[in-house]
Amino acid sequence: MTDETASRPDSFQPPVGIDLGTTFSVLAYLDATGRPTTLPNRSGELLTPSAVAFEQDEIIVGREAIKGSVVAPEGFADCFKRDMGRDAYHHAVAGREIPPEVLSAFLLERLKLDAEQRLGPIRQAVITVPAFFDELRREATQEAGRLAGLEVLDIINEPTAAAVAFGYHKALLAPAPRRGARPERLLVYDLGGGTFDVTILEIDGSTFRTLATDGDVLLGGKDFDRRLVDFVAENFLAEHHLDPRTDPHDAAALWIDVEAAKHALSERAKTTIVCSHQGVRMRQDISRETFESLTLDLLGRTETTTRLVVRQAGLGWDMIDRVLLVGGSTRMPAVVDMLRRVSGKEPDRSQSADEAVAHGAALYAAMLMHAPAASRLAGLRLVNVNSHSLGLVGIEPETNRRMSVALIPKNTPLPAARSKRFKTARANQHTVRVAIVEGESPRPEHCIPLGKCIIRDLPGELPAGTRIDVRYEYAANGRLSVSAQIPSTGQSAAVEIERKATGDLDSLDRWRPGHPESRVIAEHTPLPFPKPPQAKPGPTRGPERAVLLKQLDELYIRIGSHAITARVTEWLEESRQAARDTADALREAEQTLGRVEADYESIVDRVAKTQAAAGIARARLDVQNARAKARFALLDLGRECAEAGMAPRGMESLLGEIRRLERRVK
Repeated sequence: MTDETASRPDSFQPPVGIDLGTTFSVLAYLDATGRPTTLPNRSGELLTPSAVAFEQDEIIVGREAIKGSVVAPEGFADCFKRDMGRDAYHHAVAGREIPPEVLSAFLLERLKLDAEQRLGPIRQAVITVPAFFDELRREATQEAGRLAGLEVLDIINEPTAAAVAFGYHKALLAPAPRRGARPERLLVYDLGGGTFDVTILEIDGSTFRTLATDGDVLLGGKDFDRRLVDFVAENFLAEHHLDPRTDPHDAAALWIDVEAAKHALSERAKTTIVCSHQGVRMRQDISRETFESLTLDLLGRTETTTRLVVRQAGLGWDMIDRVLLVGGSTRMPAVVDMLRRVSGKEPDRSQSADEAVAHGAALYAAMLMHAPAASRLAGLRLVNVNSHSLGLVGIEPETNRRMSVALIPKNTPLPAARSKRFKTARANQHTVRVAIVEGESPRPEHCIPLGKCIIRDLPGELPAGTRIDVRYEYAANGRLSVSAQIPSTGQSAAVEIERKATGDLDSLDRWRPGHPESRVIAEHTPLPFPKPPQAKPGPTRGPERAVLLKQLDELYIRIGSHAITARVTEWLEESRQAARDTADALREAEQTLGRVEADYESIVDRVAKTQAAAGIARARLDVQNARAKARFALLDLGRECAEAGMAPRGMESLLGEIRRLERRVK
């Protein structure tokens, strides 16, 4: 411990901001003079690779984990940020299924421990997320922070954090704006390793107001790398009739070399990649022109989103004062050229593409902690928008099909409140259910379910078309309150959905290699239709509880998969229709995948074939997403059947198994 940290009181903690990235993460703090500073990790690096490796009884994080991926790829995990908040997307690491929240927690824990060597105990921090993250992903990020031993003061959008850092540094260098001056409008183009965001903010003194945001949580520098990996591997295959991607060790080495080559192509026009497989070694010259042709469609996706956000904000390019670059992937010359062409402006690279987000998060943490060094931040005010529409599922009278209706549209300034009038679909309804969803699609199965608000025990004589008033109130901290009222009867119901740590993953220690309870996770392999589990008496906690919850879910899904074609009561019809809709969507996604895979076989041109391979990857991801949503809908239907004490014919015995498991879990 240094003399500086030894002299501090135990309660002292400088404000800390963490940019939890897909490929690299950064921790910054506010020093005694009030300036944001990036803190090097224990290896002296400002950027910590977002990678984790399990080696016997040890967790390796960062650069050494990447090096170890060549030797032991089965114990390596990266890019887990993309899967945050997605229950079906655990990572297979060292023979275990590890949730992405746990992997992120190991990374955050390493950042925290490294910072404590210089700053003393760290308890609180602000963590950043892509602006386009939905509430489930934000909640998962907060849960990862909790597992790592942090109190997450708040979750802040990465483009907003970068704008705060820009505004802070500009305020240090420039005189105060004259009274009545027009606010400055900033377009933040944020292309990181795994996600892409573009956000337009308005800076008016100390107020940072988001006008519009959009993005893609499955597009980033890693996807540009993949195109180069496939290109080199296809050339190797054509030359030697061997595919280096089939060997995990050789594939890991190729990924590392490709990433280095991509960085080199940002500085010079040509570089070389060496690919080795089964004793064969091949050198491949790669030009910047070739790389840009391979990734032209990826860059085009970011251009389309950028143009769209400008329109969503109701602005023209002449009303945008500055285009700010954030994220390591913006170093690619093609990105700068595209933005220069589209905007007619020279992109602003005054902020560190890698550090600006963490600096802004540290500044925001200082404001939340009322730190003495944050006097320059007095009056700082962030006004965000919701990145996804919030609505409900209703019945379209003309077609009698379920559809999503947005109450708080995307890009609405927060906090926000909206009310809308609906009508009952049928006469003599005894229950009104408001299914709360997040997303832009009019098809409920393509949206994310957040919860339900239910009014029960209605009078039997209610006619069809009885008025229902629904109100949504969405706070800036992610808390959503939903209420529904039937004025003619005075009956109402309300539910509150808040972004908070759930605690279902218990402590991080239970997931470490060598921990006695970690074997429970390793030995449990969920099956599509498992045999009824034999529950043991006594309370359960931690990973064993997680296993029981998974077993419960599988039983619910078994009931739901049979209830989808069985006769059910009226109030279960909505959930059954939802399950049918998601099953239809899954079939459509699988048919699309079959078509693009068939088209791929007929393509001869090498570049076109590489681009078609990306289409297959997207179609496979669509199938995975559709499968996860179909599974969730069956689970929801089965759970409601079980709660009502109902089961399809021949499955009544499962209700007893469910009750026993539920008692164990409680």
